[in-house]
Amino acid sequence: MPMAPRDIRPTIFAAGYRGALFVAKIIEAGIRPLRIATYNQAGDKSGSFNTISALGREHGIDVEDNRHPPIKDDDMVLLVGWQFRLTDGLDNCIVLHDSLLPRDRGFSPTVTGLLLGSESLGVSAIRADEKIDCGAVYGSRSVQIPPGATLKIALELQAAATVDLALEILRNAADGTLTARPQNESLATYCVWRDRFDYFIDWRQSSADILRQINALGFPYEGAKAVLNGDVITIEQAVIGPDLSFTLRDPGKLWQIAERGALAICGAGTLWIDRASDVAGNPYRFKSLRSRFLTADNAWIMPFLTPPIA
Repeated sequence: MPMAPRDIRPTIFAAGYRGALFVAKIIEAGIRPLRIATYNQAGDKSGSFNTISALGREHGIDVEDNRHPPIKDDDMVLLVGWQFRLTDGLDNCIVLHDSLLPRDRGFSPTVTGLLLGSESLGVSAIRADEKIDCGAVYGSRSVQIPPGATLKIALELQAAATVDLALEILRNAADGTLTARPQNESLATYCVWRDRFDYFIDWRQSSADILRQINALGFPYEGAKAVLNGDVITIEQAVIGPDLSFTLRDPGKLWQIAERGALAICGAGTLWIDRASDVAGNPYRFKSLRSRFLTADNAWIMPFLTPPIA
């Protein structure tokens, strides 16, 4: 790991799994933050809030539960996984965004990259700006993603790259060489926000696309969802099944049941579901071959979203 810069004590605003990993690794690298702000992130199953709070107690660092923390006398504030906009003290803030800007400005770029099957993701350090992810770039890192990587693996690789980038920024700030370059607006692309509808699988897609969705929405998120026989289930693990030639292809229908798993027909190919759970988190057992996963559409998903799925 690169050598930590001396006499630099940044403030850290961090949330979510990547944020917790960043805090742990930056402290491990020899940086003792001036203070830390965090909050409970909706849908985060990693317990990142408790992890960050425990790290603060262990190392004698003040940790504040605040979605809109004030920028006090902080010389530098590093933001990782932060979902709330700040309006004051932006000149002192550096956002560590999880994409290679100006590509994938906005929301959930890591999930978007995994859904698209990207072989590489990235992180960028930018000057905080009132416009979303438009600030000048201090530096970036590209991250190679192994085939079939889960969201957990991708976030861990990104966290390591984020720490490496942050240490470079701190060293440059310490020796007075920190500079930023404007983004090339002509190359900008955008990622739209995602909500609870996006957890649900559209079985009209190919088995490869659906498998990427399952991998992209797992821990620390809630996992890819499907509706079978009126039950909402979470598909936790699956593999590509045989490419059978159906005379009439009906995506979502089950073709085979074996032990706890089931073979589902997709828009192209099939998918072996190896492990699934019900809304209570109990293992789901496929019982009837004559069953069909409903195909994603807001009109019929809405009843399953109200009240929110546990």
